[in-house]
Amino acid sequence: MNDSIPLRRVLGAAAVAGTLPYLTLKTLWLTGHPVGVTVPGLLDGPAMTALNTATLLLDLCVVALAAALGARRRLPAVPLLLAGWAATGLLLPVAVLSPAALLRAGTDGAGLAAWVRPLVYGGFGWQAVFLLAAFALLARDRWGTRVTVPVPPPGAVEGLARTTAAGGVVVGLLAVVAGVAAAADRPSFPGVVGAAVDATAALTGAVGVLALRRGRAGWSPVLTTFTGSAVLFTGGLWTLVSATAGPLATDRPLYVLAQLCGLLAGFALAVAGMLAVSGRMCGPVTVSPRPAPVP
Repeated sequence: MNDSIPLRRVLGAAAVAGTLPYLTLKTLWLTGHPVGVTVPGLLDGPAMTALNTATLLLDLCVVALAAALGARRRLPAVPLLLAGWAATGLLLPVAVLSPAALLRAGTDGAGLAAWVRPLVYGGFGWQAVFLLAAFALLARDRWGTRVTVPVPPPGAVEGLARTTAAGGVVVGLLAVVAGVAAAADRPSFPGVVGAAVDATAALTGAVGVLALRRGRAGWSPVLTTFTGSAVLFTGGLWTLVSATAGPLATDRPLYVLAQLCGLLAGFALAVAGMLAVSGRMCGPVTVSPRPAPVP
């Protein structure tokens, strides 16, 4: 098996470098230095302090994950998969939105200087490229041979796999409908792009799960399920957590409904995908020889 540890370390170091501007900015804000803030008092209050602390900790998690991806020691699979799944869901949409944020650098930044938006979104886009590339190499090295061999899930979980797959697809479609309605209700460039990203995640996640349910092997259905479910779940979770710190829930109920459906759909699709590949991941893959024909 190809060992990509040196390359993963280089990619991880590049991802860590991309966190430094954001970590510096958040540290300054939390220590009472409102650099880049044009509206006095914008950072005041426990809600903003909690939000800035949470986002700083999330970026520190990127540093920890980058170190783990380059470790020579074989770390437990479940924490790595969960961390990589969450990082994919949080960083990939930001990477998609980064070009738009850079183009809008001179526009109103909701009380922030014009340079803050490109610094933040550009840094997240940088992290997404290098961190997710390192994670992809780790996944190829550790599980590459397993996802390419079709092995059905254990019979004991077949009913749960069928239910979660169906639920994820249906609720994911509801998320798409509600997201499109929310974008049409208050049209804006970021809103339309965000709705398109969420719709793409829901559709690709559903397609991936249905392909896995039909027994299709290979990286394509695994990646679409992994990515689509991650984007839906983490985006929905982040929106619902943010709604507790402001009037979002009452101001944009359709958007919040779309994100809630996305959270539920992402979780269901992830569970369905995990169950669909559980036969491949739980142990050594063996291919039973065909029985000899009876004369």
